[in-house]
Amino acid sequence: MSNKKYKYFCILFSIFYSLFSYCSTYAKDEFEIKHADSLEADKQAISINGNINVEYKDALIEATQGKIDSDINGEPYTASFTGKAKLKLKDRFLEADTITIIINDKKIIATGKVYSELKDKKQNPIIITSDYQELYWSGENAKAKGNITTKCEDLIISSEEANIIYKNKKPVQALFTGTKPQANLMQPTNSTYADEFAIDIKTHNVLAIGNVKSTIWPNTDKPKSDQEPISLSTENLYIDDSTGTITAKSVHKKVNFIFETTNGESLEAKLVRNDKTKKPEKIVFIGSADVVQEDKKLSSEEIVFNFSDKKLTSNTKTNVRPKTLIFKN
Repeated sequence: MSNKKYKYFCILFSIFYSLFSYCSTYAKDEFEIKHADSLEADKQAISINGNINVEYKDALIEATQGKIDSDINGEPYTASFTGKAKLKLKDRFLEADTITIIINDKKIIATGKVYSELKDKKQNPIIITSDYQELYWSGENAKAKGNITTKCEDLIISSEEANIIYKNKKPVQALFTGTKPQANLMQPTNSTYADEFAIDIKTHNVLAIGNVKSTIWPNTDKPKSDQEPISLSTENLYIDDSTGTITAKSVHKKVNFIFETTNGESLEAKLVRNDKTKKPEKIVFIGSADVVQEDKKLSSEEIVFNFSDKKLTSNTKTNVRPKTLIFKN
């Protein structure tokens, strides 16, 4: 055997020996390097490069570079993977510039162009892109920060921070916050800005909290460009996904609805849709309501605006003597 071939053989043998020794030493932590183009190891660190394929617990990790750091006793405490690193779990997928595993905390931290995907209870994908994400092996709460965009079916949310709340290892609620800029929620029928959104992952019901401003397109059958939108400002807003009902409430200042020539204010207001067609039927203004149209102003404890004829009616059961002012041109 030539010196050159013998030297190459020794290098290969050294690499495979190191791989075998590492897997045997750390089998209790379930690290297993399935493949790597090269490996360098000492007592406190193992560096692996090129087409990395690693199994750890119930995850498969792929990357181009990786490093596993150990403590003075030779026990691994962190593992970091870079170069479009990918981590696949049974119910989640994660891709980022860098994925770091904090072994003792059972925590996964992803940074730099992070993409993750998990499933809701109906197996619909929830896709989150951000600058930073943090999650746990045990299916506990997860969080994201920086330039976040979250997509689930026809719902898209942009925010500064996001927290996914788990129960029994299943995601049940998602919280989104943002102030500069505010968090933004987009659905086919509305675009809403708020300081915070709380989404029920099972029902897709939405609660918007703080400085809420919403643009609502009332007719689901028409393109947005072909219809006049409703402008809404309130302190808190609740959207029932199954019925399409939008409920707005304010404590310190009144809810404000503006649609075409109708401008209404009250402590609470509801936009109600038809059960079958999902088209808007009415806006109900409740509590110290004042609604102004071109030719009149109606004040009452409850006022109803009807979309079909654009007329206002007052519920005399809640206000025996509603007040109407007629403007004369």
